[in-house]
Amino acid sequence: MQLHIYFTPAELRAVNASADDIYIIIDLIRATTSITAILENGAKRVFVADTLEQAQHAAEQYPGRLLCGERKALPLLGFAYGNSPAQFAQLDLAGQELILTTTNGSRAFYACPIQSVRLAGCLYNGQAVVTRAIELARQRNCNIALVCAAESDSFALDDATCAGYLASEILRLQPSVATSDSILAAIALYHAYPPPELAKYCRSAQSVTKLGLQADVDLCMTVSKSLCVPMVIGKEQDTGLLIIK
Repeated sequence: MQLHIYFTPAELRAVNASADDIYIIIDLIRATTSITAILENGAKRVFVADTLEQAQHAAEQYPGRLLCGERKALPLLGFAYGNSPAQFAQLDLAGQELILTTTNGSRAFYACPIQSVRLAGCLYNGQAVVTRAIELARQRNCNIALVCAAESDSFALDDATCAGYLASEILRLQPSVATSDSILAAIALYHAYPPPELAKYCRSAQSVTKLGLQADVDLCMTVSKSLCVPMVIGKEQDTGLLIIK
């Protein structure tokens, strides 16, 4: 078993990635933390849209679904909710279906091979998501890849540091996994910027804090509290949205 890391979706798109591998998508602040909170709070499914237009069109087709998302951290006009994990954590979402589109995180799911297993990873579900990834990789005799959503395809400290935490947990549970210098670099970042101190240094946290959403940052910095492991189970044929349960 090998462990790989892609610090941006562009790095992943540039290689011949295997559809057989397990991919952990990381958009720490805030998409994968939001998806975890949504499903943890009882939602039936999350439909991830690649673009704003795709999300809006799907909402027109299925008006019973809650349209959620943001651009540049700001909620979108006419949407039921933004991309606030702290808000989702307070809602009763039992049985609800949500459509989500975000600036970076939702697109990272689409960068992975179309038939691949994709898990939503963050600090909040850290131990649970790596445990599930290792279990699946053993079953399928394949590798694990950490995919950072990044910021407009540029390196993001928060995602890379979260990847370092997940990598360190994978190595703790599966010491024989083969790594690379990039994995060691991510782990070094985690030790240099441990949460919640990480929030003081990364642009994503600073941007969200300036909008008065400190509660989101606090939740995103919470480590391994959730047992929820969101997973892509397919693509909806008529909308093209990825289905996460």
